[in-house]
Amino acid sequence: MKKLNFLFLTFLGLAIFSIREVSAHCPLCTIGAGAAATGAVWLGVGKVVVALFVGGFSMSMGLWMSKVVKKNYFKFQKTLIVVGVFLLTLLPLLPIFSAVGPLYLFFMGEYGKTYAVNYSIFSGLFGGLLVFASPILSKSLTKKRKGKTIPFQGTVLTLVLLILFGTILQFALPELGGTTPTGSIENLSPEEFQYLLQNEDVFLLNTHTPYVGELEGTDLVVEDWENIEKYMDQLPKDLSVPIAVYCKSGRMSGIVAEKLKGMGYKVYDLDGGMNAWENSGMKVIN
Repeated sequence: MKKLNFLFLTFLGLAIFSIREVSAHCPLCTIGAGAAATGAVWLGVGKVVVALFVGGFSMSMGLWMSKVVKKNYFKFQKTLIVVGVFLLTLLPLLPIFSAVGPLYLFFMGEYGKTYAVNYSIFSGLFGGLLVFASPILSKSLTKKRKGKTIPFQGTVLTLVLLILFGTILQFALPELGGTTPTGSIENLSPEEFQYLLQNEDVFLLNTHTPYVGELEGTDLVVEDWENIEKYMDQLPKDLSVPIAVYCKSGRMSGIVAEKLKGMGYKVYDLDGGMNAWENSGMKVIN
């Protein structure tokens, strides 16, 4: 995979440097940022990293479009065009690259609070900021070098910043930005699930909607299992605490288990749900 990443970036660089004329924010940069994001998905790069490039792509689009309209029709026209194009490009794409994870704020309340945070939003905004700041940094660099520039300076600086911070995110947030989530899922039979509950310290989560009963010792019953992110403040703050999840048949809990895995939790899913639990001779509390 690392070899593929290197080959992709090398190919992208050669493609850019093969063009005779290029400016910091032109259609080429827009295509380059979009191609980088698309290629990153194909290579299996994490969603937070892809969001960074999408944010850069969106800002590049906004800056380019603001220059297309030559005449000023109203105050702050260029600023509004940049912001509008940036948001209209980034926000519709966010669901594709959404990476939700826990953010624990130790200073909130007596024991702190954990919130579900879409890290891709912040990553996308940061990517846009990098592209916006690139020409400013380029001008500053040229001034310090007394008017001297390097070939394709604006483009090189933009891509280097995106690649540099993308690499940092890839390793700094492995469960969100990496290629492999740190969480895991293990499907257990009713007997194995019962043994787990009796012998390990786990957080027991009931995901079935509507409510049809629960297992003894259940820590949390959710009503909106499709949006488990809403319950982040009620889930374990420590990702090392395993979560045991169940529903009526195993369908809902299976979907929730995948989401919890993506957040970094170790998940145990009751195979067959409460139906299998009762068929094995064990009781469900109604």
